[in-house]
Amino acid sequence: MKKQILAYNFSGERLSGVKLAAVSVKAVTREIAKADYGKKLGCLAGIKGFEDAADTEHEDFQEELLLMCGFSGEDIEMLIRSLRKYGVGRVALKAILTETNTEWTSCELYRAVKQDHEEMLRRRQQQ
Repeated sequence: MKKQILAYNFSGERLSGVKLAAVSVKAVTREIAKADYGKKLGCLAGIKGFEDAADTEHEDFQEELLLMCGFSGEDIEMLIRSLRKYGVGRVALKAILTETNTEWTSCELYRAVKQDHEEMLRRRQQQ
């Protein structure tokens, strides 16, 4: 699989920073349009066998989200450092493309990552 970052809701300098950080880990950045939120992640990542059809009944989300495709653990660490270096800083919602979530839509991914992030914040507050 081609190493790439699917970027949701980034713009301006933050999007430019994501693109520079991606280059530093030899990945490409693809901006995902809201019209494509109903497509399966496997399709958006260019995996063979996934149709280009979209679920027309999908919700919208406004928060920034990064989906890393074809990344190793080392790649992820390098990307996080590069995001800081290029002025993006912390991105709260990020995920890795997996065998399981290739069947999800962007909205399903968003809900799962958002829920995980909120749970992590709750645990931190309890400590």
